[in-house]
Parts: sequence; C-alpha cells; structure tokens
Amino acid sequence: MFLQQRVTTSLLTLVLCAFSLTVTAQPAQTVNATNILSGKTIRLLIGFPAGGTSDSIGRSIAEKIGPLLQANVIVENKPGANGNIAAAEVARSTPDGLTLYLGSLNNPVNQAAERKLPFDFVRDFAPVALVTHAPNVLIVTKKLPAQNIEELIALAKKEPGKLSFASAGAGSSLHMAGELFNYMAQVNMVHVPYKGSTPAMADLMGGHIEMMFDNLPTAIAQIKANNVRALGITGSTRVAALPDIPTIAEAGIPGFNVSSYFALFTPTGTPTAVIDAINAATNQALAMPELKEKFAQQGASPAPGTPKDLGDLTMSEIKKWAVVLKAANIKFD
Repeated sequence: MFLQQRVTTSLLTLVLCAFSLTVTAQPAQTVNATNILSGKTIRLLIGFPAGGTSDSIGRSIAEKIGPLLQANVIVENKPGANGNIAAAEVARSTPDGLTLYLGSLNNPVNQAAERKLPFDFVRDFAPVALVTHAPNVLIVTKKLPAQNIEELIALAKKEPGKLSFASAGAGSSLHMAGELFNYMAQVNMVHVPYKGSTPAMADLMGGHIEMMFDNLPTAIAQIKANNVRALGITGSTRVAALPDIPTIAEAGIPGFNVSSYFALFTPTGTPTAVIDAINAATNQALAMPELKEKFAQQGASPAPGTPKDLGDLTMSEIKKWAVVLKAANIKFD
C-alpha cells in the first residue's frame, strides 16, 4: 500500500507539474506578404473526420491564416489510426511549408508509448504554432443512472468491467482521460476506440455505450440540447460555457487534470523563415476578436506562442505520459 501511495503521489505530481506549463505569448508580428508562401497552396491535414473538434479548430485557423500569408490553405481530412495516417503523409512530404499537420495530445502520447509507427514525431516533425487549449468533458448517456462523479465511481466499483467509455481512438486525449480516471479512481471501465469523436457521440446518444470523454468544443451542443449528460470537466478549472459543471477534481478525484491542445506542425527540414511566417500568421489570427469569441463559445482558448514553446510543450507531454502509461500498464501495440 505504501508503494502504491508513493507511485500515485509521484504520478499526480508529474501530472500537475506538466499541466502548469504555460506557453508564453509573443506579440503579433506583421506577416510579410511577399514571403515565399504568397500565391502558394498549403495543405492542412487533419487526422480525424469532419465535424469533430480537430476539424472545427483546423478549419477556423486555416480560414484566417490563408489571407495573412496571401496563400490558399486547403483543409484535408484523412481520418484513421488515431490521426497517424495523416501524420505519416505529412512526415513523407517535402519540407517546404506547403504541407501542415494539425497535431494534438495523441501525438506525444503515441511517442511516449513507443508505438510502431512509420515516423518519429520528435525527429520527423518541426513545431510551428500552438493554436488552442481545450479541456475535455466527461459525458454519459441519459440511460445511465449515475448523476455525478461519485455515483459513477460507485457504480463502476459495484460492476467492475461492465461499464465502457468511448474515445476518438487509442492514444487520444479522450482515451488517456479515461485511463487516468480508471487509475486514479481505482475502477475498471473498458475502453472502446472509435474512428473519431463524431461516431462515438452518435453511439453515446443512442445508448449503445455508457460514457465518453469528449473535446468540449464538440460536446457543448449535445450537452445544451440535453442529448447527453455532463458529469465533469477534465481541466483544472470550470469553464464559462458550462459554469454549473464541476471539474472532475472537485467532484471526486482530487488532482485529476487532462486538457487537449491543437497545434500546427510541418516536416523537419522546413526553412526557419517559412515556419516563422506561418507562426506569425497564426498568432495574428489568434488575436482576432471573432476567432477568440468563436473559440470561447466552444470552451477553447487561443494559445499564441513561438515554435520553441510548442516544442517544449511536446517534450513535456511525452515525459509525463510515459510515466502514466507505465504506471497504469497501458500498451497500444
């Protein structure tokens, strides 16, 4: 028991320290309209289906940075393998800044898990710009009798292995939130991976699965429409969009904290000037009131910063989740 307490304490300390990382915002820079991306077509690959949070965030930022760069930014959804099909294509592409990848927490998790992938995320990708931070939310089917986190934990302990939770794929932030919940609450809920959060949400509303951890931006509409019931926010604080929903930490699992983020990456070897231009355009876009408002309505917040900020965050997440995966004995391959 003493050893377990030490492991749990160490795990919580790492979780809290990693998420205390703040990305230093840099002032918006003026994008040089005559840079080498002017008049070019840039592909932004998203590894999840249309209609989900990744798609919404990706299209929102693509719409804004295109005019700033005087370029045509085209969004392409290439779902599958928890975003790794899209990532593999970007890793193979020419390092000229014309192919971008919308990364998220699943990438450092996959790296930490040492999954057998056709690329190495640290070696093959150059960080460009962090776009947003967004907490997840635990939602359940209305058929589930549990009305709060404490009742859910009690139900899970009463019927171990019977309850299941959906995610957008193995290694996604939604999956990891569920595994951390299992570990910290000492319950055994079964993970059911889907190819994106959209089909998972459909099954949840239909009562085919009991619960899921979903990105707040896509879950809000279904929560407000009373199609699902929200039990807790995965981040460290409540969100303005759902002020009555407590955090999981305050509702029964002290120290619980998992948040998603979305960021732009490009193949390693892309010229620094090109990366800096895209970074500057992204920061300018994130300062636009209409984009701030759009993200706020979805429970997300803009996260301007430098490529180095994003690189540091990636490495911090890899180290943190390596500990979580090992402690909870989670393997993907």
